[in-house]
Amino acid sequence: MAGIIALIPRGGRTRLERWPLGVAFWTMAGTCAITLIGYSQFQSFSGGLQFEERLPWLPSIGVSYHLGVDGISMAVLLLNQLIGVVAVLAGWELRERPRSYFALLLLIQAAVTGVVAAQDFFLFFLFWALAAVPVALLAGGWVRRPGASARVLGYWAFGSAALLVGGLLLYRGTGATNFDLSSLAGIQGQTRLQFLAGVLFLLAAASRLPLVPLHGWVKDVYRDAPAGVAILVAGASSRLGGYELVRLLAGAEHDGAKRLAPYLGILAALTVGYAGLAALRSRQVRGVAAYLALVPGGLTLLGLAGLTPLSLHGAVLSLFAGGLAGALIVGAAATLTERAGTGRVEFAAGLAGRMPVLAWLFAIGALSVLGLPFMATFAADLMIFLGSFGTVPAPAFGVAAALVLVAGAVAWLLQRTLFGAANREGPEPEEASLPEKWYLGILVGALLWVGLVPGGPKLLGIPLFDPGLINVISPGVADLASTYAPAPPPTPSPSPSASPSPAAGQPTSPSPSSTP
Repeated sequence: MAGIIALIPRGGRTRLERWPLGVAFWTMAGTCAITLIGYSQFQSFSGGLQFEERLPWLPSIGVSYHLGVDGISMAVLLLNQLIGVVAVLAGWELRERPRSYFALLLLIQAAVTGVVAAQDFFLFFLFWALAAVPVALLAGGWVRRPGASARVLGYWAFGSAALLVGGLLLYRGTGATNFDLSSLAGIQGQTRLQFLAGVLFLLAAASRLPLVPLHGWVKDVYRDAPAGVAILVAGASSRLGGYELVRLLAGAEHDGAKRLAPYLGILAALTVGYAGLAALRSRQVRGVAAYLALVPGGLTLLGLAGLTPLSLHGAVLSLFAGGLAGALIVGAAATLTERAGTGRVEFAAGLAGRMPVLAWLFAIGALSVLGLPFMATFAADLMIFLGSFGTVPAPAFGVAAALVLVAGAVAWLLQRTLFGAANREGPEPEEASLPEKWYLGILVGALLWVGLVPGGPKLLGIPLFDPGLINVISPGVADLASTYAPAPPPTPSPSPSASPSPAAGQPTSPSPSSTP
């Protein structure tokens, strides 16, 4: 469909001008509907892959076209499709080169879908690397900052190289004859090799999630790119960093993950703390939002560091909830600055009374990053902290302390932009348009739905149309967490010694065979 959009002739001011938008919207809506059908028919509480497809591709080197989803994949796949629809709606009023813009958006979504569904490492890497190209092109064509495209491509290419080398190390360590992810997960021992591969996988994730210090591309995309690009990258493409750690670190390298767990926790605390400090220093509304969007990635990393069933459940749920929250805050900030006519915090003041709907959506987006009660981020964060305090207490306390800085940045931002004295010198703000209300409302609705009914709606105990996201991810997380469960204590073997003698002063009963 991206190719069809690219072939649409230039329409000028005619009806052809809106064709790229229409093709992109109905393509995204169609794939989202198909994914929702698959989600509703997903066999909850059953492990293993579903909707599996496997064909030989390059048998000489052990590469196959192997696709399938389990509960973890289904959660990220559903997130990607929802974010895709939202990203197109965010570009409803775009007039600058719509053919290229929407074609590249579709390529990003296709690449993310490929990574999530791939069960062969070669396919996984191919789609992972492919996702960097359209993002870099969008950064180069629609971001007015010198070197934006080169920065995005440089960071993401570095992560792709680290991912490839780490995967080849696993391939060598397992002695596998193919690149199937289940084969690469069979590595035993070789702790040094696992640790090295784990460091490489962490570098790949840090460049994409992103984590400090490989976050240098954030301002180019989250702050300066069009709203649709920022939403798709913050909500879907960046989540691949956390998904890669779930699959290739926690899922394949059990000894390596255990050795790296404290470092994951420290990196999580550094990322969340840096996000809070940088947000407090920024004076651009979209700049503050860009740094706030780093917080969900740090919390996901803390959940993976915990390596307990509860923290791993929270980490996987955080992939979904954090993607929605990140997309909501960067999208709401982009819309608010456009409608307010200024991006400076000190000039965008008193907006709650002049654009109430957009102001409330923006406030919900900022608070959702902190884990606002009744939202999906609250459930994910609660499980992450409860599950990680026992295994990595120092990093967990560090992340909790860093969240205080983030809360201060959120309070400062909302007070200065929404509830401060109105700035009458600048342009008069306008309320959000209907498509903008729709796309922000979809994100808020999804966060509330999963937060209020994570197990799905039920009537008299019978599940209705939604099996419940927490039920869908539970089998995959349970299989993942079982490898980190502490070994049960050995059962004492019965002693071969004779039965104990009777206590002193207690008469001995005669043997049945004895005779008087």
